[in-house]
Amino acid sequence: MDFSRPENARRINRLKVLSALRKKPASKAELAAMLQINKVSIGEICESLRSEGLIEESGKEMRSQGRPGVLFSINSKAGRVFSIIISEKAASVAVSDTLGRILRFERFPKAPSFSEDLRRVMAKLAGNARIYGIAIVSDEDIQLDIDAPSIRIPFSVAEASAEMARSGPLGSFLFISWGYSITASFSFQGTPVFLPEFGHIRASREGRCGCGGKGCLDAVTSGRALLARTGHPSLKSLMQDKAALRDALQPMAAGIAQGVQALSAESVMITGAMSQMDDALYAYLQNLVSSLLPPRRSGMVIYRGAAGENGAAEGAAILALDTFFYDSALLAKLEAIESLSSPAL
Repeated sequence: MDFSRPENARRINRLKVLSALRKKPASKAELAAMLQINKVSIGEICESLRSEGLIEESGKEMRSQGRPGVLFSINSKAGRVFSIIISEKAASVAVSDTLGRILRFERFPKAPSFSEDLRRVMAKLAGNARIYGIAIVSDEDIQLDIDAPSIRIPFSVAEASAEMARSGPLGSFLFISWGYSITASFSFQGTPVFLPEFGHIRASREGRCGCGGKGCLDAVTSGRALLARTGHPSLKSLMQDKAALRDALQPMAAGIAQGVQALSAESVMITGAMSQMDDALYAYLQNLVSSLLPPRRSGMVIYRGAAGENGAAEGAAILALDTFFYDSALLAKLEAIESLSSPAL
């Protein structure tokens, strides 16, 4: 994109205003100062966004002197995004507002009529609202007949995005999504980067993997592998089998130790359905990993994700909004260009 062209500059300034108001309500004067855009342009942008229904007045700013300015905020009813979470036996559909808040949620089994069921659920949840886009979270390459722009996201990236939205920047964290499968991502400059080969780290001498390898982490420790080994009918049932989980933590510790060493990760966060194991098992896992790491890594801590089973839906909604409403990637690209062209102090 040619950032110098007037029409592109206007689009970027609109996105900057939306991005700023996503964080907190602000007046025109505050936006002008924050974004370093002249007040006339800010006024025109705010009026345009308000006329389109994307922002709204939300009160007055507090001032000790002078007339208080009108505060603007994102109109959460301006549209909707969908998160579609497809697991082994079921699908979950969540609809969220333009601030990423989940409004309604529905789960249904994966039947032969899956595509028809999905369209029916989405139509019911959307109502008459405008749909900006859809984020699909799945380990499978499922083709969906959906008439809306969509992106596909790994479980670990969606769940990491939810955790980072809740906690803010998390430094060099290794995020491990532990559900039916095992995937991972790494926090790099505030963005989760997918690690496609993490599930194929060799963590055991047993277990044949679909990749052709032996002892891959996903083949021996994933929920799918544990269900096949123990005979439990569901992950919920498996989570009550502490002996099976304790055995699974040994190869998991080997995988974590290798990941931490390779990435120089400061901390690890486990997300997904299997992250809800009890504190005693977390303590056991922490001790196992610490015993495998060199002394200089002894301070590495393993955390449980705060979002729980809702993490994938929350993170997918955030990423759908980033892509289809706020265009965060474009603003990040512009920021990188501006930082390179700015003279060093």
